[in-house]
Amino acid sequence: MDQKSIASVTAEAPNLLVIVWRKGKKTKVDIAEYLDSPGYERLRDPEFFATAVVEEWGHGVEWADGEIGIDADTLYRLGKEQAGTAFSVVEFNAWMTRNGLSLSAAAKALGITRRTVVYYHGGHKPIPIYIKLACLGWEVLHARQAA
Repeated sequence: MDQKSIASVTAEAPNLLVIVWRKGKKTKVDIAEYLDSPGYERLRDPEFFATAVVEEWGHGVEWADGEIGIDADTLYRLGKEQAGTAFSVVEFNAWMTRNGLSLSAAAKALGITRRTVVYYHGGHKPIPIYIKLACLGWEVLHARQAA
């Protein structure tokens, strides 16, 4: 898997990170979903939030004492989802649950490998928009067949 690498980060309160990737691309990532997560509560403090720095080797972002951090691959995925260029993990997992699909059944339904579904299901890779379209199409076809 191609691990993303961060060159620089700027924190903009209350919950926005501006990331410059090593390949030169710039991404804005809203991390609001982390603010209420266990262990991330301190990020609600604007002064603490402003202490964001790039982790060693560019593999993520961390704050102040290094106890709180978010890996680069997750930030990359979130940035693509928020920009509308990737299918959200939450929606993908909801599609699987709504249709009672296991990892293997989802892979078969979409014509992709189980390993790829595992990556998507766990949020380890951005989910391409064409997978969203395939999920929606699969659901429509199965609704028609059930009717």
